[in-house]
Amino acid sequence: MSENGKEKERYMMYPVAPPLDVVYRNATAPYPVGPHSHNAAELYYTLTDLPDVLLNDKVFAVPAGTLLIIPTFCVHQLYHETGIPYERYILTIHAGWLEHALCEGASRFSFLGQSHSPRFVFPTGTQKEQLLRSFQELLSFSDHTTPRAMASFFQFLDCLQELTKSLPPEATLPSSPSQEKVNDILAYLREHPKDTLTIRDLASHFYLNPDYLARLFKNHMHVSLGHYLTLQKISAAEELLREGQSVTQVQETLGYSSYAYFFKTFQKITGISPSQYRNQFKGRT
Repeated sequence: MSENGKEKERYMMYPVAPPLDVVYRNATAPYPVGPHSHNAAELYYTLTDLPDVLLNDKVFAVPAGTLLIIPTFCVHQLYHETGIPYERYILTIHAGWLEHALCEGASRFSFLGQSHSPRFVFPTGTQKEQLLRSFQELLSFSDHTTPRAMASFFQFLDCLQELTKSLPPEATLPSSPSQEKVNDILAYLREHPKDTLTIRDLASHFYLNPDYLARLFKNHMHVSLGHYLTLQKISAAEELLREGQSVTQVQETLGYSSYAYFFKTFQKITGISPSQYRNQFKGRT
């Protein structure tokens, strides 16, 4: 892996500039992308099977032809292989820009907001054709701020809203038995954000061999338990800072023994300091 790849792998927060970005890719990934989040909603239409998709604290196998609606700031990991090509369309929508652009009308597309769970859409027949046309039309614009591009974008959102109307609020995908076990572990970790848990602690709680649990976790998460625990805490820190808590309050809430260690860890993972991150969201709550 290149040094550039290692550098990008460290960061969990990938900022997206307003208003939106759309790409089509059918190639191998240059480096494994670990769990991360965006300040934008992401519409990810995969045309390739994805064996281990992490969304918040659940792992699923996602079949080709699925549209994933990933809300703002949702921690996710979609693909981790580096030598196998995979095909996808990706539309990222800066949530702050969308809210500002729509004002009171933003509630129409509230399913893109951070308060909602990830959702899955399985378009068929004419729905699939319409979805592909919408992505391809957006790709044809070099400038997405023009009136024509904006009109195409909002038509796309209207189409998406229709696709999601019939979905139950917590629609999900089945998981394999081993993924279910990992999901149980992830749920337990999320319920104990202040605890310093080890592989042995988890193995004892779930009545598993420590070596087996470590392999199981790494096989599906593609990061070590220690690395995931750090990401989990920083994700929780980001949420608390967005809600307006002070840096010291967040440090104490998440059980960091010192301000300096919390500051260093947060900056290493996100690329900015906790206070800089908090200041980005002042006045928005």
